[in-house]
Amino acid sequence: MPRVNNGGNYCGHNPDAPRLGLVKPTTLKNRPKILQRLQEELRQYYYSPSRLPSLNAANRSKRQQRSERREACLLVLAAVLEYTDLTSLRCGVPSADGFQSLTFEFLAEYIGIGMRRIERAVADIKFANILTVSQPRQLQEDGSYRGLAAIKSVNSLLFGAFGLLKWLKHERKRASERLAKKAKRQGGNLGQWSRSALAIGKMLVIRRRGPPQLDAQTYGHMLNELILALKQEDPSRDGATCRKLAEAIITKKLAG
Repeated sequence: MPRVNNGGNYCGHNPDAPRLGLVKPTTLKNRPKILQRLQEELRQYYYSPSRLPSLNAANRSKRQQRSERREACLLVLAAVLEYTDLTSLRCGVPSADGFQSLTFEFLAEYIGIGMRRIERAVADIKFANILTVSQPRQLQEDGSYRGLAAIKSVNSLLFGAFGLLKWLKHERKRASERLAKKAKRQGGNLGQWSRSALAIGKMLVIRRRGPPQLDAQTYGHMLNELILALKQEDPSRDGATCRKLAEAIITKKLAG
């Protein structure tokens, strides 16, 4: 039986009436206004691909990116920004076990398009240097490594492309100050916690569970801040080492 097209493409895309909103609202509350603003500004790209030249050139052709691909890219970015941590610009969900990266299956619930379109859109966004995808490894007790889910982060220059970079710097500073206040209420500050990592080293036994004194979101934010601080303190540390040290520092502080 031949396929019937009632308007638009067979994938459900209508060039004259693109769907740029998520099909399912997230449950997140009090999201930073700058992220909401960027989601709105990004929609300009559908009608004016020149707003993001690197994404428009992701097809490696002199022709502009096809409209259905532009729609898919904007839907992916809209979902990613729903779960972007403002202090680190990482995409994921804070939990007691750290920052859980988002899977394509998770994003599909909110985007409402097929997995192949999502995969192609993510590939284009990565090529455009807007989204970073990495595959970190975690050192196990037996000396082996376990592959972790890909961590996706947003390039801060995306904010700059829409005139939001100055606002972003201001909001990230405020977010860091809020986290520092939360850390101080638990005893000490983030800087002291990071410096004490050198003395703690590998002598501590690390338990992979969230401290009961902190809610999952606060714990996740603190963990991310510590990982970044430890990496800046000693760039030779790999991600897995920084994460273990950060978990140990938080566990020791809350236990003491």
